[in-house]
Amino acid sequence: MTRLLWRELSPEFGVEVMGLEPQVPLAEDMIAQLRELFDAKGLLVLRDIDADLRFQTYLSRLLIGEEPLAHGMAGLDAAVGERALMVSNREPGGNAPVGRLLFHSDYMWSPDVFRLLSLYGVKVEQPTSPTMFVSAVRAWETLPDDLRARVEGRFAIHGQDATYQQRAGGDTDVLVAKFAADETLRLPIGHRHPRTGATLLYVAQQMTQRIDGMDDAASEALLEELFDHLYRPENVVEHHWREHDLVLWDNIALQHARPNVTIEGPARTLRKTFAPAPTMFADTRPEFTTVGA
Repeated sequence: MTRLLWRELSPEFGVEVMGLEPQVPLAEDMIAQLRELFDAKGLLVLRDIDADLRFQTYLSRLLIGEEPLAHGMAGLDAAVGERALMVSNREPGGNAPVGRLLFHSDYMWSPDVFRLLSLYGVKVEQPTSPTMFVSAVRAWETLPDDLRARVEGRFAIHGQDATYQQRAGGDTDVLVAKFAADETLRLPIGHRHPRTGATLLYVAQQMTQRIDGMDDAASEALLEELFDHLYRPENVVEHHWREHDLVLWDNIALQHARPNVTIEGPARTLRKTFAPAPTMFADTRPEFTTVGA
């Protein structure tokens, strides 16, 4: 059996995988090792890899337990187009083209939440804004006893963007996403991961509106305590982009954010894929502005 080579990015989560050839299909023993590593570490980084959209889609689906070649190569290729977009400050129609992103998990307000996200560095000029990650699994494991007692049995309400402006801290560069329809989801603050079974501290700066059953002031005060714990600097793993980087992460177990990106700044074009394929994607792509716009 060929052993997968990797190194830790932090003691808690995230690894850099080395020497993986971007081929379809991968060997069965390699698939098993990648899946085990992904479930354990939540974040895989592959540097200097010539990954086309087919391989990016294939690997994304593999890591969450799907069988992307169940219907042959034609079936994989048919799925490729519906699972990708560009996060770019240069490409026309680029997703999230400018601004700062607060910590969040994509579509955590929807029952159809993405299980995995990936980004590939297509065009990256230096210095460019990193992508930052925190682990909601680690945050729950290390939650102080007093905070744990106050959130046990409580539920949070997650929404599409209602909390961006109030938590921007006066930063007019914070990105605001406007959706056509409002949608919310009520989940336990100690939310169980549907695939791994791990318990998560499931609240986020960007998308958690309030704690159910509390008045607004008490809810926000408790959320701020949870955010202070979740986003401590020592809990953050930063990925500093280069061209031909492929980064894949568990969108339920981890949250991500970024500093400000401007149109005038260095080119930052990242190809993004989702797994599984979004069923609501065509109707719910947002319009982007900033708080100061």
